[in-house]
Formats: sequence, C-alpha cells, structure tokens
Amino acid sequence: IAGVRITNSQGDMGSSRIIIRGETSIAGNNQPLFILNGVPVDNSQLGAGGSRDYANAISDLNPDDIESISVLKGPNAAALYGSRAAAGVVLIQTKSGKSKKGLGITLTSGASVEDLLVLPDYQNAYGQGSDGKFSYVDGKGGGVNDGVDESWGPKLDGRLINQFFSNGTPAPFVAHENNVKDFFRKGYIVSNGVSVADANAQFDYRLSYNNFKQEGVIPNSSQGKNSLSLNSSVKLSPKLSIIADANYFQNDAANLPGAGGRRATSTMLQFTWFGRQVDINQLKNYRDVNGNTFNWNNSYYSNPYFIAYENTVQQRRNRFIGKTGFNYKIDDALTVNFFTATDYYNDRRKSKVAFGTNGTPFGSYQEDGYTVNESNTELNLHYKRNIYKQFSLDVIAGGNNRARFYEENIQLAPRLAVAKLYALSNSRDPLVSSNYFTKLQVYSVFSSAQVGYKDVAFLNGTVRNDWSSTLPTQNRSYFYPSVSGSLILSEAFDIKNEVLSYAKIRGGWSKVGKDADPYQLRNTYIFNAPFGTSPQLSASGIDLNANLKPETTTSEEAGAEFALFNNKLRFDVSVYNTNSYNQILSVDVSPSTGYSKKLLNAGKINNKGLEIQLGATPIKKKIVWDINVNYARNKSKVLQLDDAGNLQNYVLGAISSAQILASVGQPYGTIFGNAYLRNANGAILVSATGAPRIDPTKKVLGKYTPDWIGGITNSFSYKGFNLSFLIDGNFGGSVYNGTFATGTYTGVLATTLPGRGAENGGLKYYYPSNLKANGTVSLASGATAPNGELVYDDGILFPGVTDDGKVNVKLLPAQQYYKSFRTIDEANVFDATFVKLREVKFGYNITSAWLKKANLSGAKISLVGRNLLFLYNKVPHIDPETAQSVGNAQGLESLSLPTSRSYGVNISLQF
Repeated sequence: IAGVRITNSQGDMGSSRIIIRGETSIAGNNQPLFILNGVPVDNSQLGAGGSRDYANAISDLNPDDIESISVLKGPNAAALYGSRAAAGVVLIQTKSGKSKKGLGITLTSGASVEDLLVLPDYQNAYGQGSDGKFSYVDGKGGGVNDGVDESWGPKLDGRLINQFFSNGTPAPFVAHENNVKDFFRKGYIVSNGVSVADANAQFDYRLSYNNFKQEGVIPNSSQGKNSLSLNSSVKLSPKLSIIADANYFQNDAANLPGAGGRRATSTMLQFTWFGRQVDINQLKNYRDVNGNTFNWNNSYYSNPYFIAYENTVQQRRNRFIGKTGFNYKIDDALTVNFFTATDYYNDRRKSKVAFGTNGTPFGSYQEDGYTVNESNTELNLHYKRNIYKQFSLDVIAGGNNRARFYEENIQLAPRLAVAKLYALSNSRDPLVSSNYFTKLQVYSVFSSAQVGYKDVAFLNGTVRNDWSSTLPTQNRSYFYPSVSGSLILSEAFDIKNEVLSYAKIRGGWSKVGKDADPYQLRNTYIFNAPFGTSPQLSASGIDLNANLKPETTTSEEAGAEFALFNNKLRFDVSVYNTNSYNQILSVDVSPSTGYSKKLLNAGKINNKGLEIQLGATPIKKKIVWDINVNYARNKSKVLQLDDAGNLQNYVLGAISSAQILASVGQPYGTIFGNAYLRNANGAILVSATGAPRIDPTKKVLGKYTPDWIGGITNSFSYKGFNLSFLIDGNFGGSVYNGTFATGTYTGVLATTLPGRGAENGGLKYYYPSNLKANGTVSLASGATAPNGELVYDDGILFPGVTDDGKVNVKLLPAQQYYKSFRTIDEANVFDATFVKLREVKFGYNITSAWLKKANLSGAKISLVGRNLLFLYNKVPHIDPETAQSVGNAQGLESLSLPTSRSYGVNISLQF
C-alpha cells in the first residue's frame, strides 16, 4: 500500500512497526490505530527495550479469521475513531457467517520452514587473541591473551596451540567458517484451524478455532497460540438485529530469543566478538562431567547454549476481545446502532538467569505482570436516503465513551539464595519492586455527513469533540473537524470513451487533536527504600505541566484516479501536506531547577508527500496477468521544538555516541554523531600515529527515513492456477551499523582482512569509508584500494592529511587501524537502500470434478516463500530493515537478531 512503511524489529519472533505517511508526533506514538470489526483494539508492545523483543499485541489475531484489511491514511478518519487515529487507521474485518455449501466446515493447515536470511560476513584467516598471539590456559587471562575476546590472534593455518577444549595439549589452530551459522537451527511454524459457518434470513454465525506453534531459529526459542472466535448476529424482527462477537487468545511462549546487549541473555553480543577458531559443536554439551559450565572465553561470556537453555523468559498472555450490540431500524431511512465492547488481557512473564552466569554469578529471577483493559460504548443514529431524486444524504451522529485501565507490577530477586529454585522468596537480597497504574476516560460526540449529487459529486464533512481526563480542566475539551469532496469527471461530463474508462478527482482538509498520557499534570513523589524505619520520598525527574494542551495535526490532501483502455491501465495519485504542533515533549532543563526534564507543549513537524499507485492488466484472456506498482515519497522537517527557539535537538534514542534526533531544520529521525575531523578543503585529518581524528563537534550523518519506498507485484492466473511475486524496497535513508562498528573493532569481520597479510589478497571487502568494494584488491605491494586506502602486507595507510596539509605517510598495523573507527560514527553509517524479493506464491484451486469425488465443496493449496532474498543491499553484514524496537529511535542497529526467510505450504478444505 503506497505510503505505508512496515519494519520488522528483530529475528523471527519479534515485533513490527507500521508508519503511515511519516511520523507526525515527535515523542509520542506514531503507529496507526487498529480497528477490529468497528472496535478499537490495543497494539502496545509492553516491556519494550529490554532483553527480549516482545511482539505487538495485534499479533494475537489469527490471520485465518481475517476477511479484509484496509488502511485509512489521513487524519480525517479521526472523527469516527477518535484522536488516536491521527496517525492513520488499519481497519480489520473478520469473516462472518455465510450461507453454507455442504456442511459449512472449513479446515485450514499451514506449515513453513524458516532459516536465516543474512548473517555478518566473517573472516576465517585469523583466530582469537591480540597482536598475533594466543594460547589458552583458563580463558581469563591465565594464558597468552586467552582472556581476550577478539580475533586479532595467530593465523588459522593449522599451527599447534593450546585451546579451550584441548586440556593443555596443543591442537591445530584452524578456522570453523560456519561456527556462528551452525549455532542457529531450522525453525518451523505449524498452524491448524477449523471453522463452522452458516447463514439464513434470520441469523448468521461463524465459529473458529486455531492452534499455532513456532520453533524459532535460535535454539530453545518457541511460542504457541490458541485462538477461538465467534461472529454472530440474530434478526429478532424485521427491524431489530442483535450482534455478538467474541475472540479469545492464549499466547504461551516457553522461551523468547535473547536480544539486546545484556551479557546474560544476548544472542548476538558474543558472536560479534567470537573467536574464529571456535568449533560451536564443542560447546553444545555446555556442562562437563562435574556439572560445571565451560566456554571458549571466561572473562566476559557464558556458553551460548547455556544462555539459550537456562537464561530464559517465559510469556503467557490471555486476551479477550468482545462486542455486543443491536441495530434497530426506525424506518427505511433511519437506524439506531448501539454496541459496547471490551479488550482485556493480562500478560505474565518470568525471567530466569541461572547460577554461574558470567557477570551474574548468583543468577536472578524476575516476574512481570501487565493488565490492560479498554472498553468502548457507542450509540449512533444513521440516516440515509435520496433527496429530490438527484441528491443523496448519508448522516451518522452519535457519542462514545472510552475507558482504559493499565497496570504493571514488576518484582525482581537480584540474587538467588539457592541455585535452580526460581521463586521470588528465594532471594538473598531485598526484592526490587515497582508498580504503575493508570486510568483514563474520554467522552466524545461526533457526526459525519455526505451529500451526493447524481452519484457523481460528493461532499463529506465530519466533526468530533472529545473530553479527556488526561488534560487539565481548561483544556479538557477539544474539537476537530474535516471536510472533503470528490467528483467523478468521466460521469459528470460524459467523457468516457475507448481510451478513458474512468476519471475522478478528490481533495480534503482535516484537523485532529490528541490528548496526553495519564498523570502528566501534577508533580508527585516517589517512594524509595526506607532509611531505617523512616520512609524516603524523592521528586520524580520530570517537572510535569498543569497547563497541557492537546497535540494538534492538520492535513490537506488532493488526488486523482484514472482508468484507461477498458480498465486495463489504472492510475491513482495523491499529494498531502501535514503539520503537527503543540507537541508534548519532555525536554532537558538545568538540574538547578530540581528536575532533569520539563514537560511542555512545544514543537512543530511537517510532512509532505506524494503517493502513486499504478495497476495494469497486459493480458486478459485464458491467462490473466496483473501488475500493481506503488511509489511513495515522504519528506519530513522538524520546524520547531520550543516557542523561544532555544531548543534545537530532541534525542529520540542513542547507541553509544550515535544518536537519533528530532533536530530543528532537519528531517525527523536525523542520525547525529562523531564525524571525521576535516580541514577547510574537506580532507580528513590524521593524528601523529596516522589514525583518523574525531571532530570535537558532533555532526549530522544522515536520516533513517527513506527518500522513497515502492514495490511491484506481478500475478498470473490460468484456470485454477495462480502465481504471484512481490518485489519491494526502500531507497535512500541511512542506518547506523553497530554490528559493523563492533565487528570491525574485534577483527571478526571479513572487512578487517586487508592489511593483515598478502595471502589474503584477491578477496572482495567492505571498507570503513562506507563504500562497497566491488573490485579485487591486490595486497602485494601497497596497491590503492577502491576507497583510497593504501593497503600493504603489514598495515594500512589511511588517506588523510596532517594539520599542515601534508599527505599521511604513517602506516598503521591492521589491528590498530580497524580499532580506530569504532567511535567514529560517520564510518559506521551506511546508505540503507535495499531491494527484496519479498514474497513468491503459487496456488491451485482444485476443480469441481475433483471436489465431487472427495465430497468437498472447495479446496486450495498454496506454496509460499517470504522475505526470500536481497536483490540489492548497500549495507554490509546486516539486514537494513532491522531495528532496535518499534519506537521512534529507528536507524540504530547493534547486536540485532538476524532476520529470517520462510518457505511453506497452506491447504484449505471446505466440507
């Protein structure tokens, strides 16, 4: 869908981030509101930013229950769905009862296999150690560089060296080229479901059950889900109908994969420092005959299998989404509709860190509990009739009450008293506890009206007023309207012909308000651990604001649709301009105020964009060939952060010295960090050692938002067969590549081979100056590499100049050279452009002759492959779609779980 950007966060069990037409809130939630069968449902990612990437709540839905998905891009949908629709709306309609053929029973079954799409490109010429030296004694520094977790050691040429597995006896020092890849496994997903449906003039219903099971690509990672759904309606009389929908979901994950940089749980941290000589298979049985754990390095890490199997996180979520209501037809034109709905779930997590974990010798145990409950009750009147034959009128007016309850309770036993007993009572220290509780209430009245003329011209208007409990009394009420219109030119002016099949123009303006999170108005005090018998309280770090106003977004949009040559060529174009102001920001203030931050209404951000959708049917005979192309360009700019103009940067997130900012005058999501120090001519300055120098002033290094996104789908159908494939990509934008920064520093990446020996010539490399080397590098006698470095057998000459402008002549040893780039963020920021083969699908609808023999009323089989391969990728070692979380701090990658691809089969049988 043009203008919709979807980013998977990490791995094969992670979360997803959806952004429609760019970010409109500087610090708030920019994801769309999800509407399920007319009811808002929660899509939070609770507990984000920790050692696990918990999936969004919308992932609870069973895909087999979904009838259709549509996207409302502009804020004009907010009149019907409230202020949370300022970032757009995703409408999901589930399947309902239909008049049955046969028994009305449908069986669905799907299975897929998953493996890694991309892993870093590791070098296999040098092993663990430093300065070319290594010998193992205890992995803690007792040997020669055996406590070092880097791969700047001896050549992997089979020489005999003491190693972690050899018990003091020298063993061949050789590369294990796939030692990281072999840690991962083939994952799989199995999904089985059954549904029963029927309908007649008095009732309709559909009841379904689905079981989902996934084994992840990381050892010991798995999750399962059971879902039960009922959609029903009963017509009690010609005027009165009762509706009832109920959905129950139970998610149960035995263990979620470890993410982030915590040594006790991270999957990729150790592998970014991994000795290239390590045989991963020798680590699988991670306890010796005495029950003690062992590893290739004991200074920093526990055995990766020990981490995977004993430092686990269980998650169990129970969720109910229900709706009941009625429709009463007062007369032919007027209907009253009422519903009340609830979305309730509790999410329980148990995090275990085992005794003996490196860095956490006594282990730990934590229990997290989250409860979310939102109810919506709505009454509206719907009036629809033709007026004076040529005009039509469609009006909805009503009111809504939204109430939300949220609670979290976290209990941590920092150190266990007894090993292998995971209970909060088994703690040798006082428990660390925290809880948080919020309630909010929003009352709303709304109306929308559409006037049509001869079914060719339409004028639409909406109004809504909200009263939110999260805002102060004087600002609690906020009003927002919208107006739009459209004209079908081909009908209005009767200009249809053999070339022009359809033509329509449209335009609109909208405004929407957005309230604050609960409890942002009054300063409170936090209870701390008591001093003796006396309780201690302290001020929170944020000075709250008793005069908060709602955020406001206004948008203008215009568009046109055309169809040519009897609808064989279809064209849809939209342009829009969106301004969001009165942003609710928590900005830094002087500690002398008694606070570190101040909450205020400030900031303005603008988004301008162009969206194009093109459809074509080149062949429409026995074989039908359809092509659909979409293109979307969004340009954002932060216009202001505070009224006085004193605040120029707002930090959205950071990894080390690299930051993601909302910066005045820059696109939203600017990458900011350490840059090369350059002279007036732009040449990079070097130190006395010949290493590049860092500019003391941080610089803008790019932006994470792409210049444009697009995709193309080709689909072919012939009789019962159908084939489709989707290619899509992001073009422009940048990403900070933390894997590259760390792996270059540690010497594990193929990037680090130039300059480490002539025998490594004839390879293709990536260089620290961020350009892909497509040619072969000869290292025999100081040849110039594609990016300007002079590469020698025993080092590299960086292409910089000294303070007096003279060309650098200081040769740096490879280890020293590559280590010099880790803190130079500019060296680790890459163009994030990529093109993927996203999906290939081949299916067959079994013919009626076969169905009769098998007593079936319908059957289909499909082969599906997803996220299959890169057709183009400018970022080395990682998938540029990888993100740290679903929040606003995008464009930063570090130690991320590798993304996966899948191949599967789906079968549907109707009885």
